[in-house]
Amino acid sequence: MRGQKTGGIALSVCAGAALTLSSAQAQRQADEEVIVYGTTGLTDSYTGSRLDLSVLETPATIDVIDGDAIRDRVDLSVNEAVTRSAGFTIDSNPGNGHSSIVARGFAGNNAVTKLYDGNQVFSISNVSTLPQDTWSLDRIEVLKGPSSVLYGQGGIGGAINLIPRMPEFQSSSEIRLLAGELGTSFIGLDFTGPLSDNVAYRVDISSESSDGWVNNGDSENDHVSLALLWRATDDLSLTARFDSGDSSPSAYFGSLVENGAFIEQFAFLNLNVTDSVNRYEDDSLRLKADWTLSDTTTLNAEIFKMNSDRWWRNAEYYQYFESEGGVLRTDPLILGHDADHSGVRASLAFEPTPAVTALVGFEANDLSFARPTNWGPGNPQPIDWWGFQGSIAASTGDFDVVDPFNFRPGSLNDITAALATLNQDVSEVDQQAMFAELQYRFTDQLALVGGLRYEDFDSSYERAQGSFSRNWSEDSLSGRLGLVFDLSDTTAVYGQYSTGVEHPSGTVVTFGGNFVESDLVESEQLEIGLKKSIEGTGLVWSVALFDIAKNNLIIDDPTSGNPDDVIIIDEQTSAGIEAGLNYAVSDRFQVHANFVALDAETDTGEVPQDVPETTWNAGFAWKFTNDLRLVADARFVDDRSLGSTVMPSYTVVDASLHYQVNDDLQLILKGENLGDELYAFGSYWSGTWLVGKPRVFSIAADLRF
Repeated sequence: MRGQKTGGIALSVCAGAALTLSSAQAQRQADEEVIVYGTTGLTDSYTGSRLDLSVLETPATIDVIDGDAIRDRVDLSVNEAVTRSAGFTIDSNPGNGHSSIVARGFAGNNAVTKLYDGNQVFSISNVSTLPQDTWSLDRIEVLKGPSSVLYGQGGIGGAINLIPRMPEFQSSSEIRLLAGELGTSFIGLDFTGPLSDNVAYRVDISSESSDGWVNNGDSENDHVSLALLWRATDDLSLTARFDSGDSSPSAYFGSLVENGAFIEQFAFLNLNVTDSVNRYEDDSLRLKADWTLSDTTTLNAEIFKMNSDRWWRNAEYYQYFESEGGVLRTDPLILGHDADHSGVRASLAFEPTPAVTALVGFEANDLSFARPTNWGPGNPQPIDWWGFQGSIAASTGDFDVVDPFNFRPGSLNDITAALATLNQDVSEVDQQAMFAELQYRFTDQLALVGGLRYEDFDSSYERAQGSFSRNWSEDSLSGRLGLVFDLSDTTAVYGQYSTGVEHPSGTVVTFGGNFVESDLVESEQLEIGLKKSIEGTGLVWSVALFDIAKNNLIIDDPTSGNPDDVIIIDEQTSAGIEAGLNYAVSDRFQVHANFVALDAETDTGEVPQDVPETTWNAGFAWKFTNDLRLVADARFVDDRSLGSTVMPSYTVVDASLHYQVNDDLQLILKGENLGDELYAFGSYWSGTWLVGKPRVFSIAADLRF
């Protein structure tokens, strides 16, 4: 391994969309390109249905975040971009792969299904890693509510689908160079064009690095995306794509808190060791065929292979003992994930009558997983777990003590002699699924939309040295049934009932012995809504009602730093109100806003941990001269419960000023957290919170040719 590298049903109103204008490179002298800054301005969606339905035709809440808007805002990470969607908030830390998102009142890595170009990235030990690069994305699509009917187990809060840019037959090139405070740098390259009359290519390369806003908080993120499109005939196209992401995010597990707030002088103190490592390498190769068999029949087939290698080496748990004048550090963990995932999927869409559009398909996935660790049976010198006896002096096990006022990070071998790893966990998962969707148009205005998915799992999970061997098999049926009524060409009202399934431990790959006989946990959602755009006014808005219930949840124990410690909740429900709008006041000024207010509670009446009950986003795009425009966004996240403490709410304002030097060159000044608010965006356990980025500025240059 190399070291750190450079490079009750409640009302909801879904988020609005904002439109702004900028010159388009390909036909910049004749046409104008529309950038959609909000999340409901685009009408096409690949994620809400496989029937090629528009957003208006789909009985579900779908947000689409335009890739051009992501790059225009200079949102360099997926987490920054996806939380523009109403009600989606960050809950990321190194322990969950920096990818956990809270949605519709549910938290945990499996609460939101993660897809890369339509392929699910399975959660393993509450960890999933996606390419955090946004440079190569065409869009991020967000499906709200249970997504099992489309993408398999998990995803009670929804699904996010990162869709990369496709090859184009019109040549274009773009380069972005960025430099900023905190040692931040970014370079992005995008090239696309024809290789022949029927073959096109696309190359996206990006490299980002930063020193971070805490000590020893440097990070790097490199991504390469290569794609070929071959139009073999007028009816058949073949796509090959290779993606490689190499990410070394900040090895920062949080800052000390006391009495429900940061200890201010330690807010930006990273207490990890100096030889800490977080590294995620994700590669994927996909071959896809799209074949139009007739005017009413199409066949889509795809084979894919994804590999993930992850490595952690950190001291993860810190506790401040003020009376003894020191911080105790423990949980000196070394572990890795080696996951190989291959799969095949095919679907046939057809129109047997003018009133019916149908689709049938199948999917198979095979996943193998190994986890080396420096603890567990068979390890010649495993971790001696910390034994807490109320004070530093009475503690036992592997730990050290550091002075936060004169902090010296030291190394992991200052804490433990357990520096060797052994493959502790080995898993194999075989999954097969059959799925079907149907749209039946009773009239020109009224349509029934339904879907079913049958899924079968066989999992084996072994611990080293034969300490246990477990096998688990289960099948499930999930579905969605909805009605869509068109009030006009631009307005639709809908209602739907959908169900979802999830393994009670949150993953079908690794699970405890108490889940060997467990059934998949079921969830259900009721939703009704209205989607509306008022033609000729620039006003777009939508409304929905939803109610979600789920039984037998398992969540991380917020009072423990041990990743194996969990809490079982018999039932959790969530109902809320979402609202959003976009209004193009003129050709030069547009506004957009959305908010969510949730009533989420467990069977004991408590608010679920990490779930904010109110969030909102608001912003505008103002082109005040032909060459100058300003894009600004504000984000509010409410208090979040965390065991016996509460993480306070926060409001962050970001803005970017764009100067169009000429047709080919644009300069961007980006300011983040302009109010310089001290806030926590997440936690690792209740005693350490992750501090958000302070006020920082950067400047970028975009060159198109």
